[in-house]
Amino acid sequence: MILGFGPALASFALCLLAIFALRPLAIAVDLIDRPGGRKRHHGEVPIVGGLAMFLGATLGIGLLPLPESTGAAFLAACAILVTVGLLDDRFDVSPWMRLPAQLAAAVLLMFGSGTFVTTLGSPLGAEPIQLEGLVSYAFTVLIVMAAINAFNMLDGMDGLAGTTAVIALAALAFLAGSGHLILVMSVCLVFIGAVIAFLIFNLPTRLNREVRCFMGDAGSTLLGFAIAWLCIKVSQGPRPAAAPVTTLWVVALPLYELLWSTVRRIMLGVSPFKADDNHFHHLLLKAGFGVRGAFGIFVILGSLLALVGVLLEVVGVPESCSFLLLILTGIGVVRLMYRAEMLRRLVPDSLFTLPPLEPVKQRHSDREQSH
Repeated sequence: MILGFGPALASFALCLLAIFALRPLAIAVDLIDRPGGRKRHHGEVPIVGGLAMFLGATLGIGLLPLPESTGAAFLAACAILVTVGLLDDRFDVSPWMRLPAQLAAAVLLMFGSGTFVTTLGSPLGAEPIQLEGLVSYAFTVLIVMAAINAFNMLDGMDGLAGTTAVIALAALAFLAGSGHLILVMSVCLVFIGAVIAFLIFNLPTRLNREVRCFMGDAGSTLLGFAIAWLCIKVSQGPRPAAAPVTTLWVVALPLYELLWSTVRRIMLGVSPFKADDNHFHHLLLKAGFGVRGAFGIFVILGSLLALVGVLLEVVGVPESCSFLLLILTGIGVVRLMYRAEMLRRLVPDSLFTLPPLEPVKQRHSDREQSH
C-alpha cells in the first residue's frame, strides 16, 4: 500500500502546487493559449499542465525502487517530449520537427530500459506471433509514436485527454496488480495522481474557470508515451500480466480515433496529417450534446471499453475472439459517432438544461502531429 499510494500522493501534491506556481511564469513567457481562428475557447489560458504533470510524475517515480537504468531512461525520454512539446506550445513547431523527438524518445526508451514488443500474442487464433530484431524495434517505435499521436488528437476539449488517460491507467494498474507486477502498478498510480491533480484545473466545470489551464502538446505527448510504455510492460516479458490485445481494449477509444482519422483522410484523398473538425468529439458537439454531454459520453464509453477488455482477460476469453470483438466494436463506435443525432434524441432534454459551458477548445486538431 505504501509503495503504491505514497508516491502517487506525492505526485498529486507536487503537480497541484506546480500548476499554481507555473501560472505566472507562463504568463511572463507568453506560454498562453488564446482564442482566435479555430480556437474557440474563452479567455487566455496558461499551458502549464504538461510540465506540472511531468514534475509530479518525476517525483513519484523517483520514490519507487525502479531499476536505475529503467527509471532514468524513461524520465529522460519523457523530458525530451515535454521540452519539445513546450516549444511547440509556445512557437508552433512543425510536425516534421516533432517527429524526430518522438523517435528519439522511443529509441531511448527501448535501449535504455530494455522495453521491446516481442510478441503480439495470438490475435489470429494460431501460434503466438513473435517479433525479433529490427522488426521488434520498428514495431515498438510504431506503438509508441501511435500512442503519442492518439492522445494528441484527444486533446481537443477540456478534460478529455486527461480523463481518458486516467481510465487507461486505472485499467493497467488493475492488470499489473493482478499479475503481481507491483512496480508497474505503482507507476500507473503515480501518473494517476499527477493527472487527477491536473484535471482539477481542466475538467469542464464552471468551478475552475478562474484557474483553468491546458496540458498542451507537452502533456498529451507525455501521457501517450507513458501509457504506451506501461502497456508494453504489462503485456510483454517472461511473465506478462495480460495479453497484448487486452491493452488495446484499455486504449480502445484513442485507438479507434487514430485509425479512423487516418483512414478517413486517405479515403478523401487528403494527407493524413491534414487537420479537420470530424474527430469524435466534434461529431458529438455537432449533434448538440454540448461540451459536458460530449465529455460524459467519452467517459462512459471509454470506461466501458476498458472494462470489457479487462473482463475478457479475467474470464480467459481466447485472444482471437477478443481481437475480433475489438474490431467489430470499433466499427460500431465509428457508426455511432456518425449517428450521434439519433443518440441525442434518446437522451432526456433535462440533461442539457444547464447553462452552456463554452465551445470546444480546438487546439491540437488544428496542427496534429504525424501518425
